[in-house]
Amino acid sequence: MTLRRPSREDLTDISQRHHLRLTEAEVDDYFDIVKDVMDGYDELDQYPDPIREVTPAVRVPGARPSREDDPLNAVVRYCSVQAVEPVGPLAGKRIGIKDTVCVAGIPTTCGSRLLYDYVPDIDATIVRRILEAGGHITAMLNTCDFAFSGGGHTSAYGAGLNPANPEHVAGGSSCGSAIAPATGLVDIAIGGDQGGSIRMPSSWCGTVGLKPTHGLVPYTGIVGFDQTIDHIGPMATTVEDCALMLQVIAGKDDTAIDPRQPSTIDVPDYRSALEGGLRGLKIAVVKEGFGMPESMPEVDEAVRAAAEQLASLGAEVREVSVPQHRWVVPIWNAIAIEGGVDSFYHGHAAYQTKGYFNTRLMSAMSRAIVTNGGDFSATAKMGVIMAHYMRENYQGVFYGRAQNQSRALTAAYNRILAEADLVLMPTTPQTAHVLPESVEKDRKTYVGQALNMVQNTAAFDLTGHPSISVPVHGVKGMPIGLMLTGRHFDDATVLRAAHAYQRAG
Repeated sequence: MTLRRPSREDLTDISQRHHLRLTEAEVDDYFDIVKDVMDGYDELDQYPDPIREVTPAVRVPGARPSREDDPLNAVVRYCSVQAVEPVGPLAGKRIGIKDTVCVAGIPTTCGSRLLYDYVPDIDATIVRRILEAGGHITAMLNTCDFAFSGGGHTSAYGAGLNPANPEHVAGGSSCGSAIAPATGLVDIAIGGDQGGSIRMPSSWCGTVGLKPTHGLVPYTGIVGFDQTIDHIGPMATTVEDCALMLQVIAGKDDTAIDPRQPSTIDVPDYRSALEGGLRGLKIAVVKEGFGMPESMPEVDEAVRAAAEQLASLGAEVREVSVPQHRWVVPIWNAIAIEGGVDSFYHGHAAYQTKGYFNTRLMSAMSRAIVTNGGDFSATAKMGVIMAHYMRENYQGVFYGRAQNQSRALTAAYNRILAEADLVLMPTTPQTAHVLPESVEKDRKTYVGQALNMVQNTAAFDLTGHPSISVPVHGVKGMPIGLMLTGRHFDDATVLRAAHAYQRAG
């Protein structure tokens, strides 16, 4: 079947919108020229896409649970996906997958009405690795609408509620991936992190969440944001289980090119590295990670007390200043908003890369925006408005400036990490928010509570350093997270320190 050719009116419209100023004579000429060029597209349309092998497994799509079965709203869909003969390090483990990760035959909706009917025909690379390691995928887990929130309250399926107090949110965007292990629905979950979306809900729910080094874990087959800040990683109740999962999913993608990954990646034995203890480790407490306008004094105090405990366990702890840390939010906003929305409007695919292109998702997403763009969450709508305004009026200059500044931020942290093994600060500046009123009642608060907790976590999405949240003693019954961050591809030391702290209790 031939592709529809543009009319002369289409060419005139393109000319006007893109400032070509075509004359009538040019429109007539290009009408014929474009028709000839499109003959090649007709030919391309007949070439089958290269097959991406799907892992042999028994796949049962399941259904959405009732609120009685899932009172905290962690689960979008119970399912059962497991290798025919499940053997390996994850055998016997129930695994929950964030609803942004493609599992062939299981709907992936990104917590949004826009993708209610999208069913992948591919497995993300990490899903293949989980199945080959014997893991049993039992749930697709709730997420903020297209992961565009840190609050945990914008999903089309409803807010994820906090296990410590259901009148509070769980944090986001990977809300279900924190709730499910915290309440025993799964043993280990997979979360995504572009601004803190693994570590923030882990902090607020009292669980462990690891954002690996950028590029350590392949992102192929996962709905993305901006490729420079896309991360995927494990969430569990213990550092040990996070290390177990990282061991399975880390390493160079051998099924496709992921432009986020370097050419070679070494994967050490993360589980063995847990036993090193804290003695001899140098930990830098970043002054600017405390005392922010959003900070609760009791959170700062609890994390400083945790730093003292690390010192008592043998670490060398000192305070440092990283003035550039104060730059994080404006830098991250420009990259996440402009880069993220550009990804949305290109079907979660980035032109000018050699990466794997999920063409069915590209089509589904782009068509959904045209037909149902009004169903974006209030937070995502804010992002769309801002991104298009900045692109149309400022030509992407501020996105470029933010990317340049992110490299300066990375250099600043690399200088600190040349002298220290780890940097330390609160994961989030506050404990979990109270569940906000509906968006119709108070849109400004609803949007404001989506992104006012990212200052510390977003720093290391920008820099790509490995970063973990581990629970410390909470306040007034609400959990608090300690965040430890290490050198690029030294995830083992991050896990080692967090494990020693968690084991010491």
